[in-house]
This record gives sequence, C-alpha cells and structure tokens, in this order.
Amino acid sequence: MGVTIDQQAFRAYLEEQPVISSHCHHLKADEHQGMGLSGLLRQSYVNWCHVPVPEGDDPKAIENWLRAVGTRGYFVWLEKALMDIYGISERISASSWESFDRAIRLAHQDPDWHLKLLRDKCRYEAVFMDAYWAPGDDHGHPELFKPVYRVNSLFYGYNQSAMDHNGNNFQRLEGTHIADIDEYLQTMERVLREKKRAGCVAFKCALAYDRGLDFGPGNRAQAQKAMGQHPEAADIRAFQNLVMDKICQVAEEINIPMQMHTGLGLMNQSRAMVLQPLIARYPQVTFLMMHGGYPWTSDIPGLCHVYANVWVDLCWLPLISTSAAVRFLDELIDVCNADRIIWGCDNWTGEESYAARLAFLEVLTRVLTGRVETGLMRADDARRFGRMVLHDNARALLNR
Repeated sequence: MGVTIDQQAFRAYLEEQPVISSHCHHLKADEHQGMGLSGLLRQSYVNWCHVPVPEGDDPKAIENWLRAVGTRGYFVWLEKALMDIYGISERISASSWESFDRAIRLAHQDPDWHLKLLRDKCRYEAVFMDAYWAPGDDHGHPELFKPVYRVNSLFYGYNQSAMDHNGNNFQRLEGTHIADIDEYLQTMERVLREKKRAGCVAFKCALAYDRGLDFGPGNRAQAQKAMGQHPEAADIRAFQNLVMDKICQVAEEINIPMQMHTGLGLMNQSRAMVLQPLIARYPQVTFLMMHGGYPWTSDIPGLCHVYANVWVDLCWLPLISTSAAVRFLDELIDVCNADRIIWGCDNWTGEESYAARLAFLEVLTRVLTGRVETGLMRADDARRFGRMVLHDNARALLNR
C-alpha cells in the first residue's frame, strides 16, 4: 500500500538540496557580457530546433518563431526559467520580448551575474566543466568548475590535418609531430595523467558526433598505417580503437571515470548498447552513460542491471523530453542502485542551467512521489534518493 505525499512539499524539499552538476559547457565570462534575449536563445538548445532565432524585435518574425518552437521542451523550460529569474509574469511574446531583453541585458552588466546564477539560483556546489574549445579548462574558477578533459581530439591525431567535430586535433593541441604509433600512445598517456594531476575529474568522450561508438580491440600494425600518407578508413578505425583502449587503460590505472555521450548525435551506432563490448572489456573503469541514450532509453537501464561499472548521468534528457525522462527514471529505479545515478545541467548559460534544473526537479518530483503513492518506494527512501542524485553521488566521484 502506498501513502499520500504532498508533491509541493516534496518539491520544496528537493529545491533546498545542494547540487553538484555533473556536466556543463558554461561560456567564458566575456561571452556573457552584453547578452540579451536573442543572444541567450542562440546560446541555448532552442537554437537547435532548425528555426533561426529572430535577430531583431519584428513582431511577425517573433510570433512565427514562437509558433514553430513554443511547444518544444527546450523552449518551455527556458521560458519558465527566464520568467522566474527576472520576475516577469507574462510569457515570451512579441509584446513582452523587449521586457525580457532589457532585464537580461541589465543583469549581465554585472560581470559575475552568470556565476551568481549557478551558485545562488541553481545552488550548485560544484560543476563538472566540459570546455570542449579548451579541453581541461576551469575558466579560472577551480572552486566551482571541476574540469573534464574531452578526449575526442585524441582520436583525430593520426595526422596534422584531421579534426574532430569541434575542430580539435591532438597533435596540434600539444604542438607535436608524431608519426610512430607507440610514441603517440606514450604521449597520450603522459597528457592524460597530467590532466588528472591538474585537476580533471573525468574524461569525456563525445564521439557520437564524429563516428559510431562501436569500438573493437585495437590493432597496432593497422593503426600505424593510419599515421602514414592517405590512410584508409579501416586503418583510421583501427587507430581509433587502439586509442580508446589506451584511454580506458589509463582511466583504470588512475581511477578516473569515463563520461560517454550516448544517443543523439550522428544517430549512427550511437545507442548505448553499442558500448557493451567496451564496458565488458574494462570492468574496473566507471562508465558514466549520458543523456539516457535518447531515443534508445532502455539500453542504459539494461546495461546498469548487468554491469556494476555502469553509472547513469541524466544530463540533458529532461530538456530533450520531460516525458521520456520520467519514463526513463521510473524504469531505472527498478534496476539500478541508487548510488550510481547523477545529473548535470549540460548548458552554456546560467539561465538555461536553471531551466535544466527546473526540468529535472519536475522529473524527480513526479517519479519519486508517484512511486511513494503506489507503494513502490518509502517516503524516506524517496528523499534519500533525491539527495543522492542531486549531490551525494557526484560528490563521491569528486572524492575519488
């Protein structure tokens, strides 16, 4: 038998909890200066909706844009966040556009406004920072941003001209000219260890935007061919497989988790289940499976059930689809230990980070109170689960 639980009181309890955001791409301070409504929207996931954000304040253009994106999860939660942050009761429209724009511009005259949003409004104690434009950077705020080293560039260092989807090449980033695979792997290992010593708390693989996640065992001889002139696709694939093996070997030795982007991207071999052979090969490596693997959301709960080294990072999913996040979390609780689930905002601005927080608190409230009311969870366990996912589990990762 379940018990009646006050959803509003439970939501208030969650809102009071400190948070460690497990994933973020927060912009540098100077990129927040002078930001208005259009600029904020362009730096958000709303800009991924295949409809350009209006440049000016033309009423017809704004209304047409709102009709196109106004029901998308990305927009709905950001609008809620902006109304809350800036105390505007009217929803975004052609008539209120200037009010939102003025409030945002005025707030960002304070050069620390973007940080105040993270610390005070979002209640973040720490943020895992994936600065993909400068892998391993902490924006000069190590007390808040805990740097993550994005490893994509390592897979594109077989020559000087290859690039990952962010335009990065490992050899160019490190100022090296290496043509020998063993020397390349040694250089990789040195850099990875240096990044950990410099404060990086995770390695991040976002290769779903570059290639499939199907990593077979590495082959040194074939990988060497990739470092020659005019490498063939099979040789590049062998090189990248060997690179992934080396990254996982180092991650195991230095006890650093691997953040794995799953789901959306090229949508080609990007579902989480494709990583099963890699997860099985490295049982001592903690794999943080990100984004719910959307739209293949049952993959990750299945992997969690079988592999104790699989953790779940719910970042981004509540913004992509709140309803999918509710289904995913409800299923996940049935099969995964409470101490292997974390959440991150996965945004570029403080405003959208707060939007992501609102979306996730909605998901947590719906799922946990629903399970209490149906007798699937005790009320004390629901409160404990909320604290663990919002803070304690990520703190355990930072304390490694």
